[in-house]
Amino acid sequence: MLSEQEVLRRKAELERRRAWKKRYRRRQILLTGFALIVSIIFMVIVARYSYRQKMLREQPFFAADDNKIRILFLGTDEKLEANVRADTILLASLDPETGEVGLLSIPRDTRVWVEERQHWERVNAAYAYGGPALTVQAVSNLLQVPIPYYVQTDFQGFEKIVDILGGVEMDVAKEMHYIDKAQDLEIHILPGRQTLNGEKALQYVRYRDRLGDVALVDPFGNEYGGRVERQRQFFQALAAKILSPGAIGKLPRLVPQMFRLVNTNLPWEEVLSLTVAASKFSPDLVRTAVLPGNSEVIGDAWYWIVNEKKAQPVLDSLIWGKLPPLRVVVLNGNGRQGAAQEMADLLTSFGYNVVSVGNAEHFNFTQTEIRASARDISRTKALTDYLNAAVKATEAAESEITVIIGKDFKIKDRSVGI
Repeated sequence: MLSEQEVLRRKAELERRRAWKKRYRRRQILLTGFALIVSIIFMVIVARYSYRQKMLREQPFFAADDNKIRILFLGTDEKLEANVRADTILLASLDPETGEVGLLSIPRDTRVWVEERQHWERVNAAYAYGGPALTVQAVSNLLQVPIPYYVQTDFQGFEKIVDILGGVEMDVAKEMHYIDKAQDLEIHILPGRQTLNGEKALQYVRYRDRLGDVALVDPFGNEYGGRVERQRQFFQALAAKILSPGAIGKLPRLVPQMFRLVNTNLPWEEVLSLTVAASKFSPDLVRTAVLPGNSEVIGDAWYWIVNEKKAQPVLDSLIWGKLPPLRVVVLNGNGRQGAAQEMADLLTSFGYNVVSVGNAEHFNFTQTEIRASARDISRTKALTDYLNAAVKATEAAESEITVIIGKDFKIKDRSVGI
């Protein structure tokens, strides 16, 4: 029989053990939590390092000397599973400083050198051999343009993205009807202006007529037809929709939804930055083109062979943002004999390239007027100020402006210059 004193001693000992175990468990929880936090931080650091190293490995051996953001967009049919190829290839160049967006449609049969295969292939085959990274490398080396980012989605993702944006308005030139049971593809679109939902938009960009994927329909005008040309028109309309005033405010809510539908190496911080900067881009400054070239048979296969002479000016303007010298058309709009030639001589003395002189549609222009494309208006500011001219945005050819002489035209002191 234990004494009361012994009972109290053992009870106190038991309480000390319980308190010690409690402190021990708390310490273990804290140590475990700390180890978990350290592990997470370590994994983040390793992931970021691996990502940066991966990005460096995927970069071409040359770099850009500008602030443009270049992204290769890839559309694929992942339902094909094995040997998946890129169905749509689009190179985008975004300039946050000027608000310009350049979109270059690259035919999927474009002949490129595939480094991993050490062989010439169609560009869409590069995706089958090495996914987005190898496709980026092939396009980058072909065009000699650094492309740090890619965004890839499949047909279902494309449909959902278009639906998230509320559809895209297009003017369908002709009825589109096509059935291919092997590809589980049915296309039925009526002609006319309409808003295409995701399903119809996918049908529109996949439709092939007698011109096939791409064809040079006007060698002198550098005009193309076929599926790639329709894709160019669609993506121009899509970009204009995204950058429209009604959509800009919704982008912070819509972008996360779209981001989940793509495979990309764009860091989330870059996506957020682009979303915030979206208001700087203008639908009027979205320009598109098809990569110039022609179809040729090499061996037993058809390829799209890039016309380097025609492609370089397109790349300079669309992707690099290099502007060729302005060409100026001078028109007499005040009826005074010799006024157009006076203006032409004045502009020539200031270094402008005057390509033609003539009469305007009438002689009742009170104020001198300069007409230019939305992109070229900013380039005419010095001339506009010098002539005190009105400015009008038109569908003018790139790097071509028209000066219509008004009744207010007087030659100032030429020593002032422009």
